[in-house]
Amino acid sequence: MAVGDLYEAATEERRDPDTGALVRRLTGDGSDNAHLYFTSTSFVGDGADRVIISSDCTGERNFFLLELPQRRMVQLTDAHGAQFSNGCLDPTGRLFYFEGRTLRAIDLSTLRSDELYRVPEGFRPALPTCTADGRYVAFAYCRELQTSTETGVIYSTMGERYHQHPACVVMRVDTQSGAALAAWGEHNWISHVCIHPTRPDLILFCHEGGGHVSQRMWTVDIGEGRGRRSRPLFRQHLGESCCHEYFTRQGEVGFQVIAESGGETLNFNCFVRPDGTWLRQFLLPGPRPGHIQSNSDNTLVVGDRAHLSDDDPEGGAFMSLIRHVNGRGEVTRLCRHDTSWRTQISHPHPIFSPDDRWALFTSDSGGSCNVYMADVTSI
Repeated sequence: MAVGDLYEAATEERRDPDTGALVRRLTGDGSDNAHLYFTSTSFVGDGADRVIISSDCTGERNFFLLELPQRRMVQLTDAHGAQFSNGCLDPTGRLFYFEGRTLRAIDLSTLRSDELYRVPEGFRPALPTCTADGRYVAFAYCRELQTSTETGVIYSTMGERYHQHPACVVMRVDTQSGAALAAWGEHNWISHVCIHPTRPDLILFCHEGGGHVSQRMWTVDIGEGRGRRSRPLFRQHLGESCCHEYFTRQGEVGFQVIAESGGETLNFNCFVRPDGTWLRQFLLPGPRPGHIQSNSDNTLVVGDRAHLSDDDPEGGAFMSLIRHVNGRGEVTRLCRHDTSWRTQISHPHPIFSPDDRWALFTSDSGGSCNVYMADVTSI
């Protein structure tokens, strides 16, 4: 159980019984597996044959390279508890990940691992993302505080953490020089940092806390220099909440909005320029589609729920494909995922392959979490 060790990948191919979609299961040995968080790609290179996942198949959670044609997994790290959400990928061949408080870079061709940066003691890092060329990695670190509301149910401490207003700092690290820059900081719970794919001075982040948050999305521009400010992106009004922001490959911000008006709840997919102009919103036929991600030209969105109406009881069990036409989101069911949603790692968190053919997602429908790909062109 060491870096470079090879393991057989338990792959399987089937047709979805409801939609007929071609679905490939990429893991399946009884361990818990997941691809990287949906704000990062998990595909190495321009194809769909090499995928980065995290797995506890060795007894400790580590990162692996899945080589699908060879049906094998290559162990990339020998860490202790490498969380699936604490890694991001430069598609040209480097994985950036946190081992505890240490940010490391591993070259996928040589498996050499180098330390880039270390978070101060008493703080924990979360959700690194990198520019499209892998030059810069951005993330936030947050003061570690004790909580009293943990019940074992997902998000049970969210309200308490929000009201603690922990000290948080948004960081950007140059992966060539190792230079670290503190872009922004405040006494609010900061999470979900996303660096612009081609403008490394521009960073998107959120105030975390679910429905307690009155203004979720913010940006900071390092290029403004001294006295720079963070700026709200998509100003929220009473009765509105938004979630799951991400950068499209064109550099727009995609996100979802839930709005309560006159006793009615409306759900939208939205896109906005990072300077706050040119908002486009698309009304959905039912509850929002969970986590969403765009294809290469933003003509198609994949989501991990597929509600066809407000009273659709099965929508939460399906992956969706969404097209945006005349102010509305047209939802099509891609395949079942049947995940439990009980933990972060069991959330499907779908993303497209670089060629837009495959939707990569995670599900615990078999009891343990496994990684799947559904062929978007097969329905």
